[in-house]
Amino acid sequence: MRRFHTLRGRLTALGLLAALAAVAVLTVAFNVILDRSLNADANARARSLAAAAAATVEYENGRLLVHESVDDAIVDRRVWIFDGARAVERPPATAELQRTAEALAGSAHVFDDVPGGDVRLYAAPVNVRGRQVGTVVAAQSLTAYDRTTDLALLGSVVLGLVLLAAVGALTWITVGRALDPVREMTASAADWSERDLAQRFGATPRPDELGELARTFDALLDRVAASLRHEQRLSAELSHELRTPLARIVAEIELLQRRERSPEDRADAYAVVARSAEQMNGILETLMAAARAEAQLDVGRSDVGGVLDRVAEGWAPALAERELELEVRHPAAPMMAGVDAEVVERIVAPLIDNALRYARSHILLSAVARDGAIVLSVADDGPGVGADAREHVFEPGRVAGVNGHGGAGLGLPLARRLALAVGGDVTLTAPGADAGAEFQVRLPA
Repeated sequence: MRRFHTLRGRLTALGLLAALAAVAVLTVAFNVILDRSLNADANARARSLAAAAAATVEYENGRLLVHESVDDAIVDRRVWIFDGARAVERPPATAELQRTAEALAGSAHVFDDVPGGDVRLYAAPVNVRGRQVGTVVAAQSLTAYDRTTDLALLGSVVLGLVLLAAVGALTWITVGRALDPVREMTASAADWSERDLAQRFGATPRPDELGELARTFDALLDRVAASLRHEQRLSAELSHELRTPLARIVAEIELLQRRERSPEDRADAYAVVARSAEQMNGILETLMAAARAEAQLDVGRSDVGGVLDRVAEGWAPALAERELELEVRHPAAPMMAGVDAEVVERIVAPLIDNALRYARSHILLSAVARDGAIVLSVADDGPGVGADAREHVFEPGRVAGVNGHGGAGLGLPLARRLALAVGGDVTLTAPGADAGAEFQVRLPA
């Protein structure tokens, strides 16, 4: 405890308190946002289930009739249908769940959680000529959502503790090193006081060690705050960028679990899961590369001609499958970019992937030196980008083309994110719709 009575201990404690406050705010905010998002997802699933069940209900001769198909068996497990207060359809359930569902008969657009909190019910009206004649009550299990919330809370707490430990250790070491000159001055002053008062109290200028200490600690706090802001931004980007492939994986797994499917359908579903997992891996690697570039950890140089050849070789199988031609125009003279070769390839890869989706027969990959920078170009002969879509092609979730090809809309934003991190940029220079699209990557020389 005596350590915290020293200047070093107090400054370390102050840094830890500041970091603790920031981590606590970020942890609470993250978990609140996640809880709201999961709650909204559970509500949406309950509404969808109720709407699917309502589609099987008809009103004839003053009574509700249920017409089911073979695929409606899964709906029956979690859906009640009431004609007034009389249950027309009732799935097997606990007594508590039955009572809660019966209490919602006659309600419209109402949610209610079963006591215990593991099931949410939603009541949707069955209307005929503007009058409610029945009620569909759908049940959505909250077990998976609760488990996700618990795991997210545990993970954020563990991450916060690790960050606090790192901040404490960094602060303790940095402040200790900053105080070394002060300790040396103190020891020297004690020695001078005993042996040479003139030197101890003379007019010889002394360095401003305490001022230097203050400046060092201020810079340390700036680094800690910057680290916390970076962690918050990276968490938000991961959440947004990974949501699309993760949702695709979850949807396919749920369909595989809910109903019997043919071997061909199961193989297709597994292929979708594998592609989505590969996409998630690529997104994570690109984000990590951007983080390393922002921290200036991947500073290097690369031969542009060699990068173009590796890109062409890596995409050859995909080009052959689509029966597309990739023309590579090498620079007239050897050219070096002030960026690591792997980073350049990760920037160009999403642009090639985008061109594969929309090109009709030809893709052009070229590089030139312009205005003291290296400019790589990826052009295709596809339908191009409409004027109304050009401002949004680098927004996550948007697609660049106009011909309906699938895609998560993440490649172009990730490419630009990484290019900006290394001091460059990615821009769209497409002449317009039906004239193909051209993306240019500007990198430092």
